[in-house]
Formats: sequence, C-alpha cells, structure tokens
Amino acid sequence: MLEKAYYIVYLILRKSILFIVAGFLCLGTFSMPEYEEPKNPNKDTGDFFRPDFGHPLISAHRSGKGAAPENTLMAIQSNLVYADTGSAIIEMDVQLTKDGEIVLYHSLYLDEKSNSEEYFGRKNTTVFSKTYEELRNLNLGEFFKVGDKYPYQGLRGDDIPDEIRITRLADVFSCMETQAPGRFRYIIEVKYPHPWAPKIIRGIYELITEYDMADRVIVASYWPDVTKHIDLFYRGKIQRSANPFEIVDFYGCYTRNDDLSKEDFKYMALQLPFYWEDGKLKVGNLGKASFIDYAHKYGLSVQYWTIDRVDDAKFLTSEGADLLMTNHPERLREALYPTDPAAE
Repeated sequence: MLEKAYYIVYLILRKSILFIVAGFLCLGTFSMPEYEEPKNPNKDTGDFFRPDFGHPLISAHRSGKGAAPENTLMAIQSNLVYADTGSAIIEMDVQLTKDGEIVLYHSLYLDEKSNSEEYFGRKNTTVFSKTYEELRNLNLGEFFKVGDKYPYQGLRGDDIPDEIRITRLADVFSCMETQAPGRFRYIIEVKYPHPWAPKIIRGIYELITEYDMADRVIVASYWPDVTKHIDLFYRGKIQRSANPFEIVDFYGCYTRNDDLSKEDFKYMALQLPFYWEDGKLKVGNLGKASFIDYAHKYGLSVQYWTIDRVDDAKFLTSEGADLLMTNHPERLREALYPTDPAAE
C-alpha cells in the first residue's frame, strides 16, 4: 500500500515540478541578452568543482552506463582508467533498502534494469521494499546492451558476477578510495524524499567524514525537502547542488541581472539539463556563456547533463562550463583532452 500511495504522489509531484520548471526556463528562450565572452572565467579557484576556464570536469553519468550496467561496481571500476587525469568524477544515484542500506539504483522499479519480475514473481518491485540481501540476488546487467548483444542476460544465482549485483555506497568508496585515494570526486543524487531521505543523508555524511572528502562530494536531489534537510542539519558539512525551484529562482535573477552579492547561497552548484533539437536549445538558454558567467560571479559551479555529443561538449567548453555529465566519458575525453593518456 505504501508503494502504491508513494508512486501516485511521486508521479503528481514529479510532473508538476517538471511543468513549472520547464515553463519558467522556456520563458527566457527568446529574449536573452547578447553576450560575447566571459567576464568572470574561473582560474585557480582551489575548488574541486570549479576548474580553470576551458577545462571542464567530465563525470560518468549513472557511474558509467555507457561502459557497464549502470550504477554497478563494474561501472564504478570502469572509471579507474581516469584516476590520474585530474578531472574525473563519478555520478551515482542512491536509494535505501528495507533494512537501511544505502545502495546504488536510479529508477523507482527494479524491473527496468534487472530480472526482478522473474525473481520476485511480481512487477514493479521497489528497492525500499526489499532487503539488501534479497536485492543481491538480482542481475543488474540483464538488459545492458553492447551493440546488438546482451552480454550478461540470463545469468542467475552464483553465475552473476558480484560486480553487476546491487552495490552499497559504502562499497563504492571502499573500492575507489583504496585503489585511487583522493583522486576522484563524486556526485550523489538522492532519488527519493522523506521518509527515506534523512537516513540516506546521515549515511552519506558518515561516509564522507570517514574518508575525509567533504570537499570532493556534492549531494544532489530533485526533491526540495531533501535539500531543506541538508540545510537544516548538515549545512557546512555537506556540499549540495540547487534543487529545481532554486534553479528557476536563480535563472530569474540572471534574466533581470540582479545583484546577488549579499545572497547567502545554500548550494554551491547548478546542475542543468542541456538538449539540442535542430540546432535550437529546447530548455531556456542555460548553456549560454552569459548565464555561466553570471553563476561564476557568485562562486557557483555550472554543470550539465547528459552530454553525449562531442559538438555539445565543445560548445559548452567554449562557453565556460565547469562539468559535463556523460554516458561516454571516453568519447568526450578524446575530443577535449586528446593528449591525456586515458583519452587515447
């Protein structure tokens, strides 16, 4: 019953937020100021998420879904090749299991990426309805496709590699901070709000404290109640990105060129959609140099998802973007950093 009630609320809120945000952003699409070059380009900021102008960080979206089944340890480990590039970031989605483990998974239902329907004998099973040990029986590579093949489809029981089973956030840090200590930055997106969020946030805080990496982690969420919880209990301890309503508010300030020098920003990053269609920006003018420059003026990191086209990556780089989230890090690295060993 909880699952069904939550799903109904989830759909209503998600669609409402999307409609409001998209509407406000698109209002500025046809009336943006002309702009030639940045006035506030980043240079030697000392911030892990604000690199020098023209050298954006490249983040593996959903841990590296182009290289391996998304949000699995296999996908996480595919990033180790970038450990010495100085610009490597892993973006992960997290949820909470029935017994309180923080695990990596993106979607509401397990059916989308695994053999959940077969194993549990029902459709629409959620992460929060099962224990960690129950979820470990699933093959998260069931629908991962390489070309026209599904290399992990049909694997069951002991034949499922541990690397494509459900993964705890604690195991991600144990792996990466052991094999490449201090060399990775992380974006952790909390997928669902209360009642799960407080325990997830507390668990994230404990992990980043254990590994002494508060300055290398950004916590993100679609849900305003999650960001509010961070502000109330973990401000100054956890870095976070803006929620959708804060992005809309900041965008409005940009269009009016408001002076925000006295603003007490609770977030340190703007994580923004960027889609092209027939040469036109569909959602506002979020990729404009003028917008990025306005954010840089107030010390904010400007980050875009999901950038898989090389032309888009080069454009955003020229405009001053700080971070590009992509399903194909190798593609963007080869285009933007061809002299890096990991990009060859």
